[in-house]
Amino acid sequence: MKAIVPIIAMMTAPVLVATAPAAELGALEGYLPTDGTMKAGVAVSPQFTPEFAKLQQELVQRLQKLSPDKQKAFMESYNPMVLIPFSKDLWPDQAAYEAYRNEWKKTKAAALREVAVGLRSEGDKRWAVLSLTLDPQTRRSAPLTISALSYDAGKNVWISNNGELTAANYQATEDHVFGAQTGTEWKLSREDSLSRLNETVRFSRTTDGKAVYVSYAFDERSVISNNVIAQGGYMLMFPVKTNQVNMGAPGSR
Repeated sequence: MKAIVPIIAMMTAPVLVATAPAAELGALEGYLPTDGTMKAGVAVSPQFTPEFAKLQQELVQRLQKLSPDKQKAFMESYNPMVLIPFSKDLWPDQAAYEAYRNEWKKTKAAALREVAVGLRSEGDKRWAVLSLTLDPQTRRSAPLTISALSYDAGKNVWISNNGELTAANYQATEDHVFGAQTGTEWKLSREDSLSRLNETVRFSRTTDGKAVYVSYAFDERSVISNNVIAQGGYMLMFPVKTNQVNMGAPGSR
């Protein structure tokens, strides 16, 4: 990370600093700097305990024994970022589920790589995303894919090469792998005779006020085979009162 650390070290603007009027920022108000600087953070993924991994494997084995209809219903509602609710089909009793739930709560946010993100005004309530990270393949600094999108605060939509992502309120409880959060999620879903496409942008704050999360996800699949055509995404975490990033000490929920 040596190539990017000197750049991120200069980005000391607090995450809640915004120089633009609230009306100009729309749903992005207060999330990231708007004065030309970028906020340092990390891309994160869940780091589960070994015991949870064992319990999860046992759960998968029980799931595989269910009927095809029940397996399909489970997969349609399954969200890997949210604690699975209790089901008599999947746990022998409530005590077994509580053991699973307690291990889930021990999940930490493991830092994958350093990032820096900010907002730049394009005029007429339009915003571009400034971003920087270290490309794992080239080992050179490069923008994140979210920088290819722009935000229209007047219409409250994100604009990508695929069209407009429309907004909905976002709320996650303590059962979310990174804790309770509130914010806004923008989505685009499109399907034609060849492919099914979903694109999502989310800005949220933890309810304890300790962190801001920004996520981006893209998934395109064949409507014939359901095989992945293109896929990508990440979850970025920005500590609200911390400007330094320590890759050796992953944060907790």
